[in-house]
Amino acid sequence: MTQNKIVAKDAEKFLSQRDPRAEQGRRLVSVGREKVLIARRINGMSMLVSVPVAAYLGVALDVQPTGGGARYRLSLAHRDPDLDVVLTETLDDAAVSADWRYWASYLDLPRLAGKHGAFATLDPRIGAVVARGVLARRRNGALSKRRPRFLTRRKSGDPTRMAAVFEGEREIVCYE
Repeated sequence: MTQNKIVAKDAEKFLSQRDPRAEQGRRLVSVGREKVLIARRINGMSMLVSVPVAAYLGVALDVQPTGGGARYRLSLAHRDPDLDVVLTETLDDAAVSADWRYWASYLDLPRLAGKHGAFATLDPRIGAVVARGVLARRRNGALSKRRPRFLTRRKSGDPTRMAAVFEGEREIVCYE
C-alpha cells in the first residue's frame, strides 16, 4: 500500500510529522489504543510500520527553553528514537498538562518527564499495575471509635466482675 493511498483513504486518521530519513522529510502517524501506525517512504519504498502501544516507555513531556518562556513537546517515548511519535507541541503549559494526563490515561502508559531524552517516571508501576497510595479503611472519625461488628456480640470486660476471686471452692472438671 503506498503512502498516497493511505492519505486518500484515511486522511483524517493520520498526522503528518517531520522525519529526516523519509522522502520529502515527512511521515504519517496514526495513534490508537492498541497500536501506532507509521507510514513513510524511504528510497522509493513505501513502508507501514505497526508498533504495539505496550512497546512504548510512556508519554514523555520535554521542556525546551525559548527566548520568552518554554516550549513543551509531548511525545510517545520508545527505546528506538526513530519510533518516537510527537503528539503535540505548544507554548501553553496548562494545555500541555491536560493533554499529558489525557494521553497517558488513553494509552494506559506512565507519564515521563525529563530533559534531552533522559526521562523519569512520574507514575510508579509494578509490572502493568499502577502503584497508588494506600487508602484508610475507616475515614469517618465517629465510625472509627465504635467497636467492630464482630465484637459487638461479645460482652466488654467489667472490672468489678473481674475483681472477684473465689477461694476454697472445689473445681468441677469434666472428662470424657
